[in-house]
Formats: sequence, structure tokens, C-alpha cells
Amino acid sequence: MYQLYVYGLETKSINGISNGLFHDFNPVFTNDGEYILFISNRRFSPTYCDLEWEMVYQKVAGVYAVTLRKDGKSLMPWRSDEEPVSSTVAPVSTGTVDAGKGQAGRSAGKTAVAAAPASPLMVKIDFDGITDRVEALPVAKGNYRNLAVNDRSIFWLNSDEGNFNRFEVSGHGPMNLFSWSLKSGKASQIAEGIDDYRLSADGSTIVLRKDGGVSLMPADGGNPSPLRLTDLKVWYDPVSEWKQIFNEAWRMERDYYYEPGMHGQDWPALKLKYEKLADRATCRQDLTFIIGEMIAELNTSHTYVYGGDAKRRSEPVNTGMLGADYSVDKQNNFYRFSKIFREKDWSREAWPPLAKPGVNITEGDYLLKVNNNEVKADREVYSYFVGLAGKQVTLTVNSKPTLTGAREVTVVPSDSETRFRYMDWLESNRMTVDKASGGKIGYIYLPDTWNGSATDFPRYFYSQTKKEGLIIDGRFNGGGLDPEIFLQRLQKKPHGYWTRRQSADQPIPHLAVNAHMALITNRYAGSGGDELPYEFRWFGMGPVIGTRTWGGLVGVSQFIELIDGGSITAPDYRIYNEKGEWVVENEGVTPDIIIDIDSKKYSEGYDTQLMKAVEVVMKKISEEPRSFPQHKPYPVDR
Repeated sequence: MYQLYVYGLETKSINGISNGLFHDFNPVFTNDGEYILFISNRRFSPTYCDLEWEMVYQKVAGVYAVTLRKDGKSLMPWRSDEEPVSSTVAPVSTGTVDAGKGQAGRSAGKTAVAAAPASPLMVKIDFDGITDRVEALPVAKGNYRNLAVNDRSIFWLNSDEGNFNRFEVSGHGPMNLFSWSLKSGKASQIAEGIDDYRLSADGSTIVLRKDGGVSLMPADGGNPSPLRLTDLKVWYDPVSEWKQIFNEAWRMERDYYYEPGMHGQDWPALKLKYEKLADRATCRQDLTFIIGEMIAELNTSHTYVYGGDAKRRSEPVNTGMLGADYSVDKQNNFYRFSKIFREKDWSREAWPPLAKPGVNITEGDYLLKVNNNEVKADREVYSYFVGLAGKQVTLTVNSKPTLTGAREVTVVPSDSETRFRYMDWLESNRMTVDKASGGKIGYIYLPDTWNGSATDFPRYFYSQTKKEGLIIDGRFNGGGLDPEIFLQRLQKKPHGYWTRRQSADQPIPHLAVNAHMALITNRYAGSGGDELPYEFRWFGMGPVIGTRTWGGLVGVSQFIELIDGGSITAPDYRIYNEKGEWVVENEGVTPDIIIDIDSKKYSEGYDTQLMKAVEVVMKKISEEPRSFPQHKPYPVDR
């Protein structure tokens, strides 16, 4: 939980203003120094899962104010509903004189009276009992971010849609900008769908980013005025910029790398070594390589350097794809459909073009024409689909290499076949396991420990909880975050059962898994893909099968942007076990059963790692069968 603290510049003391129970963040002082405003996640209303007895909490944030002095007033005092005696309001002096108004403005040629410099604002904070002086602004619970304040209003961003978890996994997209009047106590939306904003120092103007552009608008509301940046030119010295980038990259590793001793490296000496090369860089790509070599001296995973100014950019070619493999009929110089991918990705709404009902193209059919253009096998098949992704296309097909009896079908080619081929691989593995085990073993693939698995896991988990065995496939796992979010579901064991009439008995919890398991991994699984087999083994869930993993568990949350738009990473946390021993990093996870893919057999459709997992799990099922217990006869009360 993030907590709020105040550091006293004079006393050099640190005092907390949070009570330790909630996630408090984004503090700002009001301009009068009487309050601190902040956002806090403390409004809990559960959202229940549609598939299992699980709950999550969303829209948990509110906006809060803490009164800093014991004798201070509420930011939102109760207001009388009685009519005032007079509607005349005495003007409030601002302490300044406007040269264009009043007597000074009317006296032509006279020197205007200068405003007296404002005395520094003294902020007094009574820390005793300060957490009891917190109050909530009367706004609905939401996803509040980016507080700002001027003399008249409080500003924030909010959105009903998006991911607003601690890591903001997947991001949350554009948000709406609101202001809350300190006078009326009412909130109003002043801008919609913006990416970010800042309040000017004098509180009069808001600068905001939206749709790739920058605009200005009055803080009191109004229409944003776009800044015309098209003709803006910035002159810079590339060599000087590269030197700044090199120095900053070195400093960022020095300050944020997880181990202050830099793994025993003499970091200042390495700077002197590599800056000699940086001084000789002739392009940004040279500098990227040099920085990469310097941070590689740390011998640590997740040390990356990205991007920067690139002078060559090519436009992608729009090529339509049907989700199929082709063979060539050399005798007739035609393409034939040798394999058609039909498995649909319902979650990502990826539908293979040839799997649409009514198309009825089968393996072995000939592709004769595309939009009435004759297709010949002496030309690359994809060249006939240039510019056709996402557009309706007429195919002429036949089961014979002739136009006689051919038919026309309309399809919409996709711009990528990746999802279709991926889903076909998943289903092929699942069906292979099902067939080899006589339906006893299920199959679940985890492509990463992030959004990919979060999307695919439900498709295969909920339908296979009653299997006697499960194979968890973590090969090529690209990592992300902690895989325990998936493993904890696989570890739910039945501790009781419900019986009822006209229904199969049900375990408690309802989606308990009582299966024998094995996990497959390989050398291409890393980061969270390393942690997956490590945790699987630590929890005693079953044997790990395959080849040793990548070996990268110094994690990274520091993605640091550089001045030219490039970035570097500073790995800032490392795993160690319950004994205090460093694990996995630069070692990987060695399987209990080491077996590699046999390339020849794989090309023939036989996956040696997958079939070894089937063999191992089937043996466990045979040796230690697990089944529902039979309850005793129903009680008879007489």
C-alpha cells in the first residue's frame, strides 16, 4: 500500500498522514496551505465472477481532503439554506493592481503602482490526530487519477472503462477531465477522452494531450484551442544529444539497478571505458549498441535499450491472408488449399476467413481466381492479395483444376494469420492429449504470465476441472507478472462435496482440481516463464518436463524514457527463495525430466515433450487414482 508522508524542510523530520489501511496516492496542497488533497482506494463494492465464486474490486478510488491544523475548518462546511439579507458581496482584494483598470489605468502617462511581493506561505501541520481529519469529497467512487488544484477548483481524470489495478496492466486508455468547484461543491466534466493534462503554474490554463495533439483551454472551462505544432522546428546537435543520452543511461543504472554494488563492477570505470566509444558514434544505432554493451557488463537479465530517433521508416504492406496453407499442382500450375485453419478465437474476435458458414472451401480445393484475376502458381500466392486485407474479396474455387463447374465465394481476408495458427496449435495439442489419454487428461497452454494467459486460461480451465490429469504447457512462455494467479486456481483441492437429487455431486470449492499434473517448459520460456516452472515445482504440483529455461528473474519495472524517445531498462528487483538463496537468474529452471523436441518427429506431427508428459501423467493416474468418495447411505429418521 502506498502511504502519504510529509517531510519538514526545517525540522528534517518525516511524518505519516495515512492510517496504513488504504492505498493513498497523488497528494497535492491546496493553494492556501490549509489542506492536502489525495486519491485513495478505500471504497469497496465487490464485482462477482460470472464463472466461479471469486470477486474483484473495481472503481475503488475516491478523492479526499485532510485538514492540516487542529483548529482548521472543513473543506466542505455545511452551508445555510436561508436567504442572505443582502445579495451584495464585498469585493476581495487580491493584493495586486492592474495597470489597465481603475485610477492607475485612467491616468495616462502615469506609472502604475507595483504589487507588493507576497510573503512566503507558512504551512502549519498538526500531525497529532491528523488521520481523523480526513473527509471524502462528495463524488461517486471511480478511477481517479492526476489531481491538480487552483484557487477555485480541484481537477482530476476519471474513466469508467479500463484497467486501473496497481500495475495498470493493459493500460486504461483516454480519460475524461473533471473540475470540482471549491465554492459550489459540484463536479463537472470539462474535457472528454484526453490522454493527459497539466495545470499552468498560475492556475489559469490547462494544457492537454488528445489524439496525438496538444491543446490549451481555460481552467474554468471552454473549448480547447489546438496548438499548431506542424511548423515547429527544433535545431539540435546530435553528437551532444548522444552524449547526454549516454550519460543519463549510465546514471539511471547507477541509481535504480537492484544491487547498489553493481554486481562488483567498477561502474565509474565502465563509464570511462564506454564513453570513449560513445564519442565516436556516427548514428543513433551506434549509440544504442554501445549502451547495450555497457549495461551488459552487469550480467543481468532484462537490461534493454530501445529505440530513439530513426531516420528510415517504411510503410507496411497491406496483404490479405485467408488463414490457409497452400500446395502447388505443378502439372496444372495452380495453388491448392492444403490446410485450412478453422479454430475461432472468441475472446479476441478473430475469425478465420474460410471458416465462415457458407464458404465451404475444403482442403484439396483449387484457388483459381482472386477478384476475377487468374491465379497461377509461378507467382507468389500472397501477391494476389496485396491491399485486400479487411476488404470483401471474391474467390473462384473448384475441386478440379478447371474453371468448368467452378464457384465464387466472398470472403474478407485478415491482415494476419498469427491468431489462427496459434489457436490451431492449441486445439491440435489438446486433441492429441485427449486422444492419447482416452479423455482422461486435459491440456492448458500458458503463453505468458500476463494478458495472453489471462485471456486464454478460462477457455481451457473451466471445462477441464474434472479431468483426472492436466498437462500445463509453459513452453515459449514470454513472462509478464507472477504466474501464481493461474497456479492458485489449479491448486484448489476439494475438502468436501455436495450431493443433491437429480444432479451429479459437486466438490467444494465448486471448481476444485483434483488432477495429477505435469508442466512442460523449454529454453524459450523466460522471466515469468522461468517463474512458472519454479513455482509449479515449489508448490509440489507435479514434475517439470522439457529443457532448461532462459534464466532471467531480475525483474524490471523501471522503463526509463530518454530525451529522443528511446528508453532503457534498469532491472530493480531479484528473486530469492525461502532460505535466502538466489535462484533462477542466470541458471534457469532445470526440468525433472529432460527431453528435447525431436525435430524430425515434430515435422511428422509427433511432439516428444508433449507425449512424454502424457506418459508421465497416465502413469500417475494408474498408480494413484483419484475419484469422488462415495457417501454413506442416507440417514433414516424414524
